[in-house]
This record gives sequence, C-alpha cells and structure tokens, in this order.
Amino acid sequence: MQLAIDISLSNILTLISQMLLNEIKEVKNKIVEKELCFKTFKKDKIKDVISDFQKEDYSDDFLKELENGLKKSSVYNK
Repeated sequence: MQLAIDISLSNILTLISQMLLNEIKEVKNKIVEKELCFKTFKKDKIKDVISDFQKEDYSDDFLKELENGLKKSSVYNK
C-alpha cells in the first residue's frame, strides 16, 4: 500500500524544529541514502510519449488531446 499526502514546507520545517539533533541527522542520512537530494525528473520527449501510447492502440483523438495537454503542462513548460 502506498499513501501520498501533501505537506506544506512550513509544516515540514515546524516538525523538523521539534526534533532532536540525532533525529535530524538520521533524516538527513536517509535522504542521502535514498538519493532524494538533487534528484530531478527526467522527462521524455513528447513525441516519444505519444509514440508509446500509439503502440497501445489509443485513438487518434486521445493522442491529439494527450499531446496538446502535455504541451500545456507545467512539466513540459519549465
């Protein structure tokens, strides 16, 4: 089972400020161990994404909507 929740940066900092130093170090070590630091999202080219969906026999209308949506998305406009 996987659970996803949104926590504001302010809440995270408040929680960290209540931790003991050794707990903060443990969190830091886990972040480094799991390579959560400096990991960036590697996006595929839109044409490659569309090509993958074409291989699964999605309709042309869906593919056009998908392509237009990706072109407008924040992921591809950064």
